[in-house]
Amino acid sequence: MKEPKRGDGGGHSPPPSPYHPRRVGAARTAPGDAPLDALALEDAFIALTDGVVVSSASGDIVSANPAAFRLLGEDQLVGQIFDELLLVSGAATVQRTDGHVVRRAWFPREDRMGVLEIVSTGIQERGWIHTIRDVTAQAELLRLKEDFLLQVAHELRSPIAALSASLDLLHQDALTMPRDELAKMLSTLMRSALRLEHLIENMLDAGSIEAGTFQVRALPTSIRAALKEALEVAQHQLDAKGQQLVTRIAPGSDRVLADPRRTAQVLLNLIANASKYSPESTSITVSTAPTDGSIEVVVADEGPGIPEDERPKLFQPFYRARTAREAAGGVGLGLTICRAIVQAQGGDIRITADPSGGTAVHFTIPKARELAEEARGA
Repeated sequence: MKEPKRGDGGGHSPPPSPYHPRRVGAARTAPGDAPLDALALEDAFIALTDGVVVSSASGDIVSANPAAFRLLGEDQLVGQIFDELLLVSGAATVQRTDGHVVRRAWFPREDRMGVLEIVSTGIQERGWIHTIRDVTAQAELLRLKEDFLLQVAHELRSPIAALSASLDLLHQDALTMPRDELAKMLSTLMRSALRLEHLIENMLDAGSIEAGTFQVRALPTSIRAALKEALEVAQHQLDAKGQQLVTRIAPGSDRVLADPRRTAQVLLNLIANASKYSPESTSITVSTAPTDGSIEVVVADEGPGIPEDERPKLFQPFYRARTAREAAGGVGLGLTICRAIVQAQGGDIRITADPSGGTAVHFTIPKARELAEEARGA
């Protein structure tokens, strides 16, 4: 795609700009100062990252900066009718006020459609100035948040339905219900309550991460204890799919310096993800190994794996891989929260995948101080 050189309107010399730079400069300088040079104004026009298009009262484009050519994907702009150019892209008006029109248009990008926001401002009766901004990222974030709200409603529905059904049965038959059935019912209520608590905790944590107020409280603790706490919530999910959890805690790799509750939350999120996206009757492995000053924990599954190009995006809020969207529900916050917890504790987190299938999430936790000192003295 060709971008015009200064003074080149894409093949024709454009008419004088309606900006009248010397008049603008004179109006914006203090008495006695030299007016803003027209060349400086032209340089600013060319350097803008937002596209700027000037059209006449009849709609003909008379000037455009290089960013406009890039954003609109056009080699030739001067002489075209601006509204006709937007009509081809299916532009829609989203706001109209006195002297301003805001429109959204869709233009092809490398791998998807891009979204442009065009704000058109009238220049008295002489024409229009159109500013063009790429809002693809903002539109994608809005789409992800809308998808997030739908997924949250879906995730909340299951435990709430289980709570409602169990409470209804208890209300009707609690006095006559056999003891073993009553215990089973109470267990169902407890699991549903824990699922709701886990989901709400994740949403609250996502809010504190975005606000910059997320904190952890590191103490000497045990990975085994954190794993036991995580399984109190995750075990039913594993049992429902006939999956087996395999633990391999290497010698000297249990005691760490971490927030006990947050570490259990990381393990719960990773085990729940591994279970959700893996076939029935498969194994999920949690293993640990000592490294220099840290313990590396790996949660590995036998699922479909994640394409390499999607792995860096998995820690973004609300993002869910294509295979995840097709296989199961979820709100896309688990890995975001895992990264925040791991990094706040002084560790790191990454994802690997086997080309033949299976995903492994690796994260590190600092060793408890006494163990770290022993490792340095060894």
